[in-house]
Parts: sequence; C-alpha cells; structure tokens
Amino acid sequence: MRTLLPLPHHCERVSIRRLRPSDLRAFHAYRCDPEVARYQGWSTMSESEAAAFLQEQNSASLLEPGHWCQLGIATRSDDQLIGDVGVCVAEDLEQAEIGFSLGAASQGKGFGNEAIRAVLDLLFMHTPIAWVTAITDARNAPAIRLLGRAGMRMTSTVDSVFKGEPCAEHVFAIDRGEG
Repeated sequence: MRTLLPLPHHCERVSIRRLRPSDLRAFHAYRCDPEVARYQGWSTMSESEAAAFLQEQNSASLLEPGHWCQLGIATRSDDQLIGDVGVCVAEDLEQAEIGFSLGAASQGKGFGNEAIRAVLDLLFMHTPIAWVTAITDARNAPAIRLLGRAGMRMTSTVDSVFKGEPCAEHVFAIDRGEG
C-alpha cells in the first residue's frame, strides 16, 4: 500500500509533518530526556544516530504495511518540533498501531491530544484500516489520560516485561466509526 498522506496537516495549534534533518536539536533533546524516555520502546540515540534517523524518516515511505514510520508534531505558529507520532499499519491493512513522544515542555498543554486526534483522522481518511490501537504502561497516567481524551477506549490490560521489568500494559483502541 503506497499511501500519500497530505502532509503537512495543519490543526489549530500543531502541524503533523515529516521529520526532517533540521529537527535534530529538538528531536535529540526530548529523545534524550529520561522522563520522556521512561515508558518509550525506543532507546536514546547519539546525535549522529538521531541525524541518520531523521534523514531516513524524511524520505521513508509512509504507512508501508508492517513498518513503523515517525511523523513530526510541530507547533503551527513557528514549525518547531515538539514531538513525534509513530505509526505502523498491519500487513493485512485492517489495523494500525500508534505511539507518541512529546517533549516535557510541551506536555500538559493539549498539544498531544490535538496531534493524536489529527493522526487518527488522517489514518481513517486516507487508509482502509478499520481500527487503531495504542499500548501504554499502566503506570503512565498522563498517556492514559491523553488516549482517553483523544477518544480511544481501554480494551484490555496485559502482563508484560518492559525494559527488563515486569509491568502491566493497557491496550487502547478506536474504530473507524468512533474516529
């Protein structure tokens, strides 16, 4: 599936766009913040690894089934990167999974909610997927609240091991009819 997402996608206060090499300083800063990284599946990158990742994501195919892609969350007023949303469309094109990271200075201001809602809208408008899921650690209260505000509902809790430590993970979902 080759999907052309209409990017950038502008919302009231944020834009969803491709990550680009010029995002290096902001991207590397929030991706190196231990509080931002605490519940994330990604590992901290060196500056050169981050630069290579941004270059790759800038030209990568978007929404290629079975592969993650990262989309930037930027402030609409000045186009500064404040976070990113990962998207993986399943091989069967029935569902997608999302994950998100937001710099600490941008958390708690509604930017994450606006960005997640925009990505859900883009997925339902431009792909055949029937539902979108998101998984978060049960201890990550801000992410749980954000997913609920974005219209996703908790569908299950599963025992897991994350970063070598036992934990519980909440699975959230939203289907095309709810989105």
